Parts: sequence; structure tokens; C-alpha cells
Amino acid sequence: MHTALLFAGAVVVFGLLALDARSSAETHAAKESTDLAATVAAESLVIDTVARAHEEAATDRAGSVAEASGLLQPYAERVMATTEIDYLTVMDTDRTRYTHRNTWQIGQSFVGTIAPALGGEAFTEVYDGTLGPSVRAVVPVVADDGEVVGMVSAGVTLDRLWDSIVPRLVIVGVGTLLAFGTGAVAATLLARRLDRITESKGPDELAHLFTAHEAVLHSVEEGMLLVEDGTVVLANDEALRLLDVPDLAAPFSVTDPRLSAAVRDVLGGATPEGPVRVGDRVLLVGRDTAAAAGRNVGEIVSLRDRTELQRVTGELSSVRTISEALRAQTHDFSNRLHTIATLIELGRSDEALRFVASERDLGQRLTDRVVQAIEEPVIAALVLGKAAQARERAVEMHFETHLAPGTHWLEPVDVVTILGNLIDNAIDAAAARALDDTAEPAAEAWVEVYLANGDDGSLVFQVSDSGSGIADADLDHIFDHGWSTKDAAAGGRGYGLALVRQVAESFGGDVEVSRGTGTSAGAVFTVTLPRPANLPAPAPGTRLSGSVRNS
Repeated sequence: MHTALLFAGAVVVFGLLALDARSSAETHAAKESTDLAATVAAESLVIDTVARAHEEAATDRAGSVAEASGLLQPYAERVMATTEIDYLTVMDTDRTRYTHRNTWQIGQSFVGTIAPALGGEAFTEVYDGTLGPSVRAVVPVVADDGEVVGMVSAGVTLDRLWDSIVPRLVIVGVGTLLAFGTGAVAATLLARRLDRITESKGPDELAHLFTAHEAVLHSVEEGMLLVEDGTVVLANDEALRLLDVPDLAAPFSVTDPRLSAAVRDVLGGATPEGPVRVGDRVLLVGRDTAAAAGRNVGEIVSLRDRTELQRVTGELSSVRTISEALRAQTHDFSNRLHTIATLIELGRSDEALRFVASERDLGQRLTDRVVQAIEEPVIAALVLGKAAQARERAVEMHFETHLAPGTHWLEPVDVVTILGNLIDNAIDAAAARALDDTAEPAAEAWVEVYLANGDDGSLVFQVSDSGSGIADADLDHIFDHGWSTKDAAAGGRGYGLALVRQVAESFGGDVEVSRGTGTSAGAVFTVTLPRPANLPAPAPGTRLSGSVRNS
């Protein structure tokens, strides 16, 4: 009894499988027929030939059929030979066939439904035609002007469908009995594993999560990349834009030759966290470990565009430098005015006049020397302003220039960023050492500024001071953002040298730091900027120098 029930159950299951297999085969055949018919109907050969035959049919039906068949029948036979389609018929809107598996049917009328196709709609049906019952699709052929000028019908006979289904049903029938037991066990184990991996989320929930993930990833205003074992496995649109590789799609290697050297350093981990210049952009690079289910799956690299912020920071630094220079000059002139006023109040007008003349001559001589030595007004103004600051802090400032005319190509903000920050640091260091009672040996505070062209036409800015120098342990950190030997409580510390290096590197140059010579020499900073290729080689510069003393 139980055996009969099991057998009956197996028969029912097998019958259902057979029906399902036939339904699936018909559905598959309908889809394949539709896809193929649509592809053929879109071919330029078919459109042009059918349109021409359709137009000529009114005057020469036989001739138009013969001409169209001569072009389309070989094409249809090649398509049928390379696909699983039993027949491919191309016809006019009046059902006249241009192609057929049986060539004697060419020129005869197509049997079956065509009304939807004449209305511009593709459709499928099961129809008993000249080759017997078949699953077929009919697709309109549309000319360039939008007119339906013909149709394409492709189909598979039901006999062929059954021939393909029966061997499979035999295998399925045997396999079904074996699969019942093992399938139930495997399904149970798999379901448990999937529940554990997906946290019991169904397909709809997973699809929703994936859609939300993609939306968030590509909507954020910062670049996000996931790097795993040297391969970028995930990257949003903003990251590819910032790295200037918008056409590159993940996954790709961090050593991909299409990436610039700077980008390879960023993705490969050679560039630490912090600002980095990539092409014309300044990017803030962040790194973090990516983990899922307690497992490390790579490194997240975040990129933020700081180009505009960097520009504004440089401009603010320039404004601060110039305002400090003006303040120092104002203070210096105020002291002189107080001296003149006091002499006049004491009735020593002659001494006041001599003092005015002396100070005027001193200031004019200094201005003349600087302007003659430095052709560029921005650099000259900066040196004069820094000279006033140095004098206010009892620091003697020397300058020397060998700059040839027309060899300065920097923007004013870049000049102030490089020279302004270096001279500020030098004045601070020299003044601090002069006030240090424990410093040995005691010496006058001084700063030297050297401007010249290199042998290859490059710009060379060198600033040295009489400060205490830089400790060996600090040499690897002096250009880091936020690092400073000064009191951090003062605020705004640790960015000057970092800005100097970034500006220098943006022009393909570099910054070197070394110790000066002699017992009272501190640090020496040398900035070298290569000459742009579009500039002519510089003429020899004139050696001019000067100094600002404390007296």
C-alpha cells in the first residue's frame, strides 16, 4: 500500500514535472523566437530590402518578391543553421512570404495571426501552420519613417520541443527519486547557512539593502574605495573623479598602469593619512580597516577634496604675513614719531631734523637696495615687511639676490607662502635663541635670505638663521601637518612648513633642510623650483645684497 502510494506520488510528481517542463520549454521557445525575430527585424539588410519590396509591390509584385527573396533567403538560412529556430519567415504586410524553410512556399501567403504586428506590436502564439503546431513570434519590421513595412516570424515546432524534453524527463524521473532525500537535507543545511549569512533577510530585503547601499555610496560627496590585497574592489563615482580616472571601473589593481604615480601611492598605502596633491587637486586622504562579521575585508580609503580650502588657507596665510609686516612697520614708525615729538618738546629741533633726515635716508637706502636687488614687487614688498618685523624683534636680516629679470613665474600667494613662512620661522628661531640665557655661545640674532637662479634656470629660495637648529629626531616630522616646535597653545601652529612643501611640490620642486655652518648657525631651508619648459633660459643675474641692522 505504502509502495503504491509512493509510486502514485512519484507518478504525480513526474507528471507535474512533465507539464512544467513542457510549459517551460514553450516559454523558453517563445522568448528565443521573440528575441531572434526582433534581432532580424532590426537588421538594416532586412529593413531596407523589405521596405523596397513593400514599395515596389504595387507595380511589380513578382519582381519585388524575387528580388527580396534573393537577398533575404540566404540570410534566413544562415540564421536557421546557427540557431535552434525551426523556421524564419520574412513577409510583407499583405502576408506575402520572402523567406521560408520550404522554398516553394516563398511568394505564398503566411498563415496565422498578424494583426498585432501590423499595429506595431510584437506577440507570440501557438499555431498549427504549414510545418505543424509551433510556438512562434511575429515582430513588425519598421522603416526609418516609422511605417510598418513587413513582419518577421520565427518559431519552434512542438515536435522538436518534445524531442528535446523527453530525454530530460527520463533523467529527471530517475533523479527525482534520489533528489528527494538528499535535497531535503541539503536544503535544510543551506537554508540555515543563508539565514546566518543574511541575518534571516529575504530576497526583497537584500535587494532593498543593495539598492540603498549603492545609492548611499554614489551619493556621498567624498570618495570611498575598498582596497583588498592590492586590488580596488569597490569605488564610488566621486573617488574615481577625484583620482582623475572616471572611466576606470572596479575591480582594478592599485598598480594599474592607467593610474598616475601619485594615485598608485595613495591606493597602495605609500601615502600616509593627510593632505596629498594628486594632479591639480589637494586631497585629504583617510584610511580605516574594513571589517564584516568580525573579519577583516580590506582597507577603506576616503578622499576629500581640499583644493579650494588649500587655496583659501594659502591666501589667509598671505594676508596674515602681510598684515604682520604692516603692523611691524607701523610700530617702528610710531617709535620714530615719538622720538621726533620728544626732541621737539625738549626744544631740540635741530636734532629732530637730523634724526628725521637720518631715518629717511636709512629707510630710503634700504628700500632702494631691496627694489634694485629684487625685480619682482611682491618679493620686494615681502622682504621690506619682514625686515621691519626682524628689526622690531632685534634680529638682523641680510638678503642677497642673483635673480635674473623675467625668471619669476610664481603667483603672489605662492611667493608669500614660501618666503613668508620660512622667514617667519627663521625670525622666531633667531629671536628665541637670543633670549635663551642658557644658549652657548651667545651671539647676535640674524636671518639670511638668498634668492637666485640655478644653473638650469630653476628658482632657488634659501633662508637660514642663527637659531638653535632642528634636532635630528625632528627632521622626519617638520613638514607634517600640525607638527611644531613652538607652543601649541598659541594656535595655528604646525602648518607653515607643510604649506611650503605642498606649494613646492605642486611646481615639481622640493624643500631641503640642513644645519648651518659655524657655532651660531641654526637651520637652513632651501626651496628649489624647476623652470617651466615654456620659459626661456634666464640671463645671468646681478648680485645685489643688503641688510637691516637693529641700530
